[in-house]
Amino acid sequence: MLKIASYTAIADAGASIIELLRDTMTPEPIPSPDMIGLCSPSETGDLQLGLYLYGIKESREYRNDGGPVLALNLFYLLTAYSNADIQQRSYDENYILGAAMQVLRENSQIDNAYLQGSLGQSNESINIQLYYLAPDEMQKIWIFPNTPYRTSVGYMVYPVIIDMDGFVPAPRTR
Repeated sequence: MLKIASYTAIADAGASIIELLRDTMTPEPIPSPDMIGLCSPSETGDLQLGLYLYGIKESREYRNDGGPVLALNLFYLLTAYSNADIQQRSYDENYILGAAMQVLRENSQIDNAYLQGSLGQSNESINIQLYYLAPDEMQKIWIFPNTPYRTSVGYMVYPVIIDMDGFVPAPRTR
């Protein structure tokens, strides 16, 4: 049976990955769970590890023709940040990124222990896998004025299935 969730599934997928990273990466190598979060690479605040949703694509593999579901693959950029001096910064960022990559590899299938919101209520799981981004693709994502490039890695999260049956959009206000 497919993993069917409500329209909040996109937000729930990001929150689920953050929950996993917070649980497994604190207090070492990141001192506080609040230093791991969803963010644009141009607006990191005090984060040391940020997850950015840069793309969404309909999944042909999980598409249910005729059924009222929307099957998605979500594409994320994972980036480490350090405020250390110039000599230590790259080491710190590579250290954090390596630890995060290990965590995501060891937990390539995220289940109810970490699934948030409607994904957690589906009693299913989502998969996360390393997704190679060519240097030119990475540059297209990293086009932020006054934001220096940081070493990042791409991930694909799938399948995220949204139940469209019975969805009634909120009325518009004018």
